[in-house]
Amino acid sequence: MDGVTRLRRTERDRSRELAEVEAIAWLLDNSIPVPGTGRRFGVDAIIGLVPVVGDVVSAGMGLFVVWRASRMGLPRIVVIRMLVVSALDFVIGSIPIAGDAFDLWFKANTRNLALLRRHLQRPETSTRDDWMVVTGLLGVIIAIVAIIGWLLVSLVSAVIGLFG
Repeated sequence: MDGVTRLRRTERDRSRELAEVEAIAWLLDNSIPVPGTGRRFGVDAIIGLVPVVGDVVSAGMGLFVVWRASRMGLPRIVVIRMLVVSALDFVIGSIPIAGDAFDLWFKANTRNLALLRRHLQRPETSTRDDWMVVTGLLGVIIAIVAIIGWLLVSLVSAVIGLFG
């Protein structure tokens, strides 16, 4: 196979892969219109209503977007940023009621699709901003997990104090 044929095949494959990612992101985040509002949500919000299992299934489907992006040759830090966005969506989305509202607003898959498109359109784009965002989001995720852990320990201590 000569270089031109290989390049065309690569471009064709990349277009097909991008179309798959666009379709799954649309399905998860924007496939269902809210009549009269101009707003949309996706099956991610519906699946997320099922406690624990829904959040895990939704996160797994969202990881397809990240996996496909990694296969398309994005810089590692961009893939890490996409994973952090997905992790933030999973952690906050797991909080009953508030997490469901967060899912309607945050739309992690659409955000990850935007990162993918940005780096496909301009591969020379600096990754410095990605490093800063990843660091900040990891800090937020660690803080959220710490707060939830502290709340659980406090709750258990209070319950033990009532019966102890």
